[in-house]
Amino acid sequence: LPSTQEDHDAPLAMPVQYVARIDDGANPERVFWGRVARGAVKVGDAVLVLPAGHAATVKAVRRAAEAVPLVTSGESAGLVLDRHVDVSRGDWIVAAQPDDDEVGQGSDLDINRIEIKDTFSATIAWLDTEPAQVARKFLVRHGHQWVQASITHIHHRLNIQTLLPTPASELGVNEIGAVTVQLQRALPLTTYLSNRTAGALIVVDPASHRTSGALLVGPAA
Repeated sequence: LPSTQEDHDAPLAMPVQYVARIDDGANPERVFWGRVARGAVKVGDAVLVLPAGHAATVKAVRRAAEAVPLVTSGESAGLVLDRHVDVSRGDWIVAAQPDDDEVGQGSDLDINRIEIKDTFSATIAWLDTEPAQVARKFLVRHGHQWVQASITHIHHRLNIQTLLPTPASELGVNEIGAVTVQLQRALPLTTYLSNRTAGALIVVDPASHRTSGALLVGPAA
């Protein structure tokens, strides 16, 4: 099968991995570093910081120690914004959209839109010997952010022989199913079909710290 290629033409999406402060005396500035997950970014682009929704303009783009005109998906970048906004590790810097007056208020996850969600539908691939059950609490990692979560509904299990959904009340090791997930804190999400970084979460058991599964965000049910 062909390998997945990220969309260079889609709106910018970059999870912030590290915040660096550069203090040269007269003009201290902060650089927000991360790997561009989708799209491209250049000086002058209007962006939003999610989940807070702060708006800003890109003042400078850096690759390593050099200023560059453009950085595209798959490359690491450092962004300097034109004004002070509160940005921390785990936040996302995304392209501003004309209808972003109410960030995260949409009812659906548009194919190219990142929305702030605390409940979402997903396909789950379960890897743990302890079954996935409704109300079981676990940790999820999205980008560089950790959040507590739980499964609120198991819709079905996928029969891997027929690829048809079958009723299920829990999911065992190596089983795939469709679930609804509730997050303790809302995260910026898009569909996995749109972007595999913004649309995927790792499930971790909080007691043993072992990887229990993977979530692929789907369209809103």
